[in-house]
Amino acid sequence: MTIRPRTCDGIEYRIRPITPDDAARERDFILRLSPASRHARFMHAMSEPSAALVRQLVDVDGRRHRALVAVIGTGDAERIIGVARYGADDEGPDCEFAVAVADDWQCRGVGTTLVERLFADAKRAGFRAIYGTMLPDNARMLELAEHLGLTVEAWDGKQPTIRAVRALN
Repeated sequence: MTIRPRTCDGIEYRIRPITPDDAARERDFILRLSPASRHARFMHAMSEPSAALVRQLVDVDGRRHRALVAVIGTGDAERIIGVARYGADDEGPDCEFAVAVADDWQCRGVGTTLVERLFADAKRAGFRAIYGTMLPDNARMLELAEHLGLTVEAWDGKQPTIRAVRALN
């Protein structure tokens, strides 16, 4: 099912599940992210995603691992402007989520809409809670987490990341 939301400034885009056919679009999306956005999403410097990483990102089962893309354009001109995904914990009923939005589409509601839809999918899939792991200086992700009602754990200054958690039931 394709959903057609609008940005806060009125531009229509579509949300749909990612597919293996999105490999080239996913690679291009990652390459178009600024170095700062790429670092915030992957938590390390990356100049170019490997073919194995791209395959892993687009080859999801739809239940234990799910990814939604926000896209504009159609056919060969279709372009990913945002991705939200979750992955099930190996031991337990929780899942971890991540989101990235193209730099020129940030602060326009794309990330919020993607994550809200992803959380609803995770709840339907039976997960108990969802959490995000982020760098403590990722102000936009922290703001999004608080906006979406996640509890942001206090950063102790010793760990390289912090977590934000929300119950789904």
